[in-house]
Amino acid sequence: MHYLIDGYNLLFFGEESKSSLCSRRQTIVQSLQKEFALLHMKGTVVFDGSHQPDEQSGLSYKSPLVIAYSHQGQTADQYILEKLEVAKTPSELTIVTNDKGLSMHARNYGAKSMTIPEFLAQIKKKHHQKKGVVAEKKPSAISERELNRLLKIFEERLDEE
Repeated sequence: MHYLIDGYNLLFFGEESKSSLCSRRQTIVQSLQKEFALLHMKGTVVFDGSHQPDEQSGLSYKSPLVIAYSHQGQTADQYILEKLEVAKTPSELTIVTNDKGLSMHARNYGAKSMTIPEFLAQIKKKHHQKKGVVAEKKPSAISERELNRLLKIFEERLDEE
């Protein structure tokens, strides 16, 4: 399974941060890099806008996560849909976004979709499964406490609706 993640959708999920956008982006990328490497997952995080010269590109990382920036005048959603259109086996792709329109388009192409909270819960579940298999637990980039905090925020928002 290859995950196509709506980067800013993930970045802005949860509570507000006073950190700069660049700093927040770097933090989320580093966390995902560690998680994907630890859990043997493959994916692409797509951000709107061009690559920033002071940031590392996905190609500079050694883990199975690629960082992509949409072309000028193109949104991350359009970039993701373009990747779906040319995919030989869209059923092997999972789109991670809270954007209902993008999720619907993904399913129309035959891909799977999941929300940010579902994705975070899946990572948490994989950690628990991995604990049962591996005697020595490696430290997680996204702590269980942080995952629980994000899930609580999502549940509260669902209750409000």
